[in-house]
Parts: sequence; C-alpha cells; structure tokens
Amino acid sequence: MPQTSTLYRRTAGYGLIGATLLVGYALWIGSLWAADAWYDNPWKYPAKVGSHGCLMLMCWAFILATRFRPIEWLFGGLDKVYKAHRYVGEAAFFLIFLHPIFLAVALGGEAGGFFRYLWFSGDWVRNTGIIAFIAFVFLVVVSIYVKIAYHKWKRTHDFFGLLLVLIVVHAAISGGEIMAFPVLTVWHGIWVTVGLSAYVYIRLLYRFVGPQYDVLTSEVREVGDKITEVYLEPVGRPMKAAPGQFLYVSFDADAVSEEPHPFSLSSAPEATRIRLSIKRLGDWTGNVANIRKGEPARIWGPYGHFSDALLQKGTFPAVLVGGGIGITPFLSIIASEAFARRKGPSVLFYSGPRKDSLVYDQEIAEAAERLDELKYIRHVSDDEGFMNRAYFEAKLDRPLKDYLFLVCGPGPMMEAFRDFLLSADVPRTQIGMEDFAIR
Repeated sequence: MPQTSTLYRRTAGYGLIGATLLVGYALWIGSLWAADAWYDNPWKYPAKVGSHGCLMLMCWAFILATRFRPIEWLFGGLDKVYKAHRYVGEAAFFLIFLHPIFLAVALGGEAGGFFRYLWFSGDWVRNTGIIAFIAFVFLVVVSIYVKIAYHKWKRTHDFFGLLLVLIVVHAAISGGEIMAFPVLTVWHGIWVTVGLSAYVYIRLLYRFVGPQYDVLTSEVREVGDKITEVYLEPVGRPMKAAPGQFLYVSFDADAVSEEPHPFSLSSAPEATRIRLSIKRLGDWTGNVANIRKGEPARIWGPYGHFSDALLQKGTFPAVLVGGGIGITPFLSIIASEAFARRKGPSVLFYSGPRKDSLVYDQEIAEAAERLDELKYIRHVSDDEGFMNRAYFEAKLDRPLKDYLFLVCGPGPMMEAFRDFLLSADVPRTQIGMEDFAIR
C-alpha cells in the first residue's frame, strides 16, 4: 500500500538523524585514536558524548523547524516532522546533562568540588558553559513541559539560536577536541552553519520567502460548539492544495496578533474561497470571531500528506474518523474532486460529546447522499460511550485489518485508537494519524 512508503520515510528520517549522530561520534573517537590522545580520566568520555550529541541534535532541531518540502517528505508529513522536532529537542536536553555532571566528576577534585565545579567561578570558559546549560534547561522546560499561551511558546523559540551561538563560543574558547582536531572542526562547523542558517530562515526570513499567498477575509461566522469559520479569498494567484492539508495563517487585523497559526483546510481544495474552522481554545482563537470582512491575511503552505494513501489506493476500503474539531481535514477530503473519483468504499465516523457538538453533521450527510461510496455514521460519546474495538467491529462489515484507517482528533483519542487497532491486527501501514496539536 502507498502508506507503506510514508511509514518507511518516517523511519528513514529518524535513521538519517541517528546516522549523522554516529558519524560525529566516530570522527571524535577516530581523531582521539589517530592522535593517541586518549583521556586520562575515563569520566570525560560520557561528558563528551553529551556535548557532541547535544550540539548535533540542536542543529537537527533547527533543520526540522524549517518546513522544507524534502524534510516533510522524509518524515511523511509536517505533523510528523514537528513530533520529530520535539523528540530531537528532548534528546538534546537529556544528553546535555551528561556534559557538566561528568566533567564535575572528572575535574571536581576533593570533597565538595563536584558542586563547586557546577557553579560560577573566575574561569570564564566554565562560566559560559554554566550560562548555556541554565539557559538550555530553562528554554526547554518552558517550551516543552510547561503549558503556556501559543504566542509566548513561539517566542521561546526565538532564543534557541542565541543559545546555539553561546554553545559554539563555549566550545571555541575551551580549546577542546572540536577545535583541536581539524576533521571535527570542519564536521561541526558545517552542521552549526546549517543549523544557524535554518534558524535565521525560519525565525527571520520565512515570513518573506516561504511558500505564501495573500488573501482577504471575506466572511467570519460562528457555527456552534465554539467554532468560528473564517473564509479567505485569494489576492492574485490561488493556492494549490491537496485534500486534507493544513496551512499557517497570519491576520493583519486589530482583533488578533500577527503570529502565524496552523489550521486544517475545511473546504475543498478546488473551492474559490478557503475555509478555516477554528475552535476557540484560548485568547487568540477566542478573538478570531472579531476579525472583520476585508481585513488582509497571509497564508503559508499548504502542508501535509494525510490523504495520500486514501487517494492513491483508490479501491481499498477505508475508515475515516474525526473527533471534534479533528473532523476538519475530512471535510476537505470528502468535498474534493479526487475523493469523488475514488472507487473504494469509505465509512466516515464523526464523533462528539453531544449531538449539538456535531456542527458539520448536515454537511457530511449531504456529501454521503451525493457520493455512492461514502457511508456516514455519527457518534455521540455521552450517549454511546467512547469508540473502541468492539464498537467498530459492530459497525463495520469486514474485519478491522481489512481497512485503511485515517484518524484525526485529540491526542488521547488517537493513542487509544492506535492501541486497539494494533491489537486487532491492523497493520501499522494501514493506520494514518493526523496530529493537529503542533507544539
């Protein structure tokens, strides 16, 4: 199935990151061996594993944030890239702890020296390292482990480039093996240059040179269940999109700040107007309803490969599951010309806590009337309980392993789906998940 290639690419993406990490370690050990410059104190080895690995993974984290098409392709979708970005950032975070801790063990000396080594002194080589370590811990904790407003979360990422510069300064003035061995200087110099270039691109240049389109707000309306629909009309060239993709939008409006936010298309790719269905989940999304007709906006994208397997394997039976606002990519998919040409049977489940929360019920029902191969099943969790393996086995005509599943909804819902689908022997290559919570 085509979904196999998506899974393979995702694995290949992590494999490439791991391979570059191993190459860096091999060059380090090889340099020590060639110069017969082994450390006298063995505790330095884990310290250097931490510093070399952290530097490489930080550069990769910047590269993964660029939204470059080859990177998206490599991981099988931008939502997967952002997950990899988080995982790589977390790995760098945990690796960096090895560096100061084991250096303190190696160089701390007498009793109490361990803790003194981890604090400021007259040695500015060590001081720059301590400053970088504290800044790294603070930024990672705030950006990953603390729930803060989206615009503040975005702002934390502005400082990671400065952190990388500080780490490079620390490495340069310390006179360690990265500077002592030319092959390591060149290797890390290339990656730092690429990483910082990626940072400058996404933080400063992307707004001007990224894949972008100018649009005007043509209509804003509230449709129930805290959902605001925003309709955008292209100014100049129209945006070409695939069914179920998402984009970033920045409004030049008094009601909301200008930082770009990601949303799925809920309109057909062929529609003359772009529709975004935005759930009110915070201050920014809560103010979207106050955007006025005629106010300009800019969109970047589109991104995503959510519908690839569904459309490429046109005769394979499919199950589409949208939970809450996770229904939005499916609205785009079932309204598209590509889906209308699909010959295989599809069943769309739309789930919400109450019947009145299924705000797109009529739209989906009308699509099911129009499309012979689409069956629609609404699900109200307050009345029927959560969807599980037994629920789908009762609703579907075939064993679960005979379907391609595409699921979009809250994180806990998708985790539950992945578990029970795998327990029902559904191949991983037949399970597609779209994570709309990009952080």
